[in-house]
Amino acid sequence: MVFQHLKIYKYAYLWAILATFLCGTNGNNIPQFSFTNLIGIDKLAHMLLFGTETFLIAIATKKLDDDKNSFKLIFSAFLIGTGFGIIIEILQATVFANRSFDYLDMLANTIGCALAWLILTWKFNKK
Repeated sequence: MVFQHLKIYKYAYLWAILATFLCGTNGNNIPQFSFTNLIGIDKLAHMLLFGTETFLIAIATKKLDDDKNSFKLIFSAFLIGTGFGIIIEILQATVFANRSFDYLDMLANTIGCALAWLILTWKFNKK
């Protein structure tokens, strides 16, 4: 059962590890952009990281239980993705070197998860 779970969710776990690594990278090692570029690129990266995580969780869960209610499945993936984004921001404030908590990053994380929710709703209801 555990191995089946790991096999099905492997891409979601790998993506979570990648997101944690990227968000936990020492802030001094991140290339600096001008202020206007940084806002767009940084927030887009947050939306992409956490939206993709939400998408991967939902797809894996759907494989695990194809009869599962689509709304509950997608909403659960949204909550997990959003919760993961909040945890990452807390870790940036408390654990990761030269990183800081940012409400706008947390908002971008949540927007990415919400966009994944919309795409997943469209994808699952299309069938």
